[in-house]
Amino acid sequence: MKQKSIGLFAATFLSLGLISAGSAEAITFNLHWTGQTAGYQLKGSFSYDENAVGGDGMINEDDLTSFDIAFIDPNGNIFKEFLDNHLTSPDFNFNFDTNTQEILQTGASDAEDGISIGGEKTVGLNFFSAPNAMANLFPDNEPSPHVHLTDWGNEFPDLPEGFTRGARPHLDIAFFTRTRTEVLDVPNSGEELGQFLIATQVPEPTATLGLGLLGLSALWVKKKSR
Repeated sequence: MKQKSIGLFAATFLSLGLISAGSAEAITFNLHWTGQTAGYQLKGSFSYDENAVGGDGMINEDDLTSFDIAFIDPNGNIFKEFLDNHLTSPDFNFNFDTNTQEILQTGASDAEDGISIGGEKTVGLNFFSAPNAMANLFPDNEPSPHVHLTDWGNEFPDLPEGFTRGARPHLDIAFFTRTRTEVLDVPNSGEELGQFLIATQVPEPTATLGLGLLGLSALWVKKKSR
């Protein structure tokens, strides 16, 4: 399978940086997540107009001006991109608290404290949240909020599955209150807890372009051509 460098996604990020640098009202955040079991990553960026922020400080789908994400396999290759995902996915759900700069992701995928991004759930490549573990994975039966990265349609059969316990396999997963040893049910696998999807604000206005160019090097990863 051939590999080629991807410039389109990097160019998208650069354009976001330029827009942010040129408008005092545009707020841009970078996105990052690393899976708990296999090392898949999500990287991306979202923007909104600061005038759209209401009294509760929340930003959701209707307030976004951009939302671009890429999913990266354990070898560092982009295998799927979603540009302006807030406009293209029927199951898109994103809730961001501007007061705490946190993405809400501990509830159900369609709830106000949950997340669903990428493709359509149960059909495509989807990143989504759930408030509890399914199939009695943990003996204490305590709530275990977590996020999944799931290839529902088996679009990428050659990619390794990082979590196969429970009702169905997932490419990767992150339990926020469970260690890697607990999640994999394998002794000595590690005591790290699963990572939340993290938002990091891009400085503005003048520093945005310089820092953005440095950040692009991390996103200039290889993309598999199929």
